[in-house]
Amino acid sequence: MFMEEIALFVVPVLITIFTFALIKGAMDSRSKARSERTRLLEEALKNPAVDRATVESLAYQLTGARSPRRPNEGAGRLMAIVLAFGWMALFVGIGVWVLGEYIRDTDTVAGGIVTLVVGFGLVTYPFALRELESRRVQQ
Repeated sequence: MFMEEIALFVVPVLITIFTFALIKGAMDSRSKARSERTRLLEEALKNPAVDRATVESLAYQLTGARSPRRPNEGAGRLMAIVLAFGWMALFVGIGVWVLGEYIRDTDTVAGGIVTLVVGFGLVTYPFALRELESRRVQQ
């Protein structure tokens, strides 16, 4: 009876101490890794051979502040959504086209081809915009 009472007290205390030690070790490890990355980034920024784009990228990693030239986050997310819908439309179009050929229905084949073409356009649109933007910055 007495041993059970001791076990009911000691086991939770040991579990708490073990959990604390694990969490503390993980936090210390992350802190050390973060400080090491920061030191390496600072050393890289001191290198005179680094180009402007690399300096901006390293500064962003150190400070978290966005570069004024950089497009905003919302536009990137919008292009990711357009790309996702494009991939879905592309594969749905292929599926509908194959289904139309299987059931020998010309309307279904035409719908599949139109969906396929629209999906292809949506997939290539974000890449085309990024290419145009990079060419505009270079000029």
